Amino acid sequence: MNLINLEFNEATNLNSFISAWSKLYSYSNEAIYNKSIVKETLTNTDIQNLYKWKNGMKLSVLKQKSLDTKIISKLSIINALKNDANLDIEYFKNEFRNISAVWKIFLLHIIKPNQYPIYDQHIHRAFLFIHNKDWSNISNTSINNKTKEQFYFERYLPFIESHSINDLKKLDEAFFAFGQFLNTRNYATLLR
Repeated sequence: MNLINLEFNEATNLNSFISAWSKLYSYSNEAIYNKSIVKETLTNTDIQNLYKWKNGMKLSVLKQKSLDTKIISKLSIINALKNDANLDIEYFKNEFRNISAVWKIFLLHIIKPNQYPIYDQHIHRAFLFIHNKDWSNISNTSINNKTKEQFYFERYLPFIESHSINDLKKLDEAFFAFGQFLNTRNYATLLR
């Protein structure tokens, strides 16, 4: 039996927070992510698998149609951006303007995984909590796409850049795990 003992000591810095909470990260099919994200040139199947991984399950018909028409159809652009040393973020935003914020940011992560972290509601919630901001109403539907992108590019990225995080995947894992923990609504009881 493999049990984890949670010790709730106040983290003294972001690195200790990342170290502690990334150990509690759990997400299905991590091997799919690890296999595809490192490739220099992506295939349709790689993109399909990465979005299936991000979705946590097979894509619905509507999501699959969106993936096919708005992302996979632009595979040559994605690979060109992936292999470009200096990604033009405005070109990227314009080229993929018709994609939801979470999927757009995930595509940005696919293109430059060591530069752009993943974003979702759990990461947003964790960020707000550690900055003593109201995080209690964060969900997939509580914030519009424009606000999500604004948060990501104007607050979250500068925060990460200011802390010189070397392993963005571990940061994603820590924030995701902590954001999920907060979403249980039992965190106050567990922290007593």
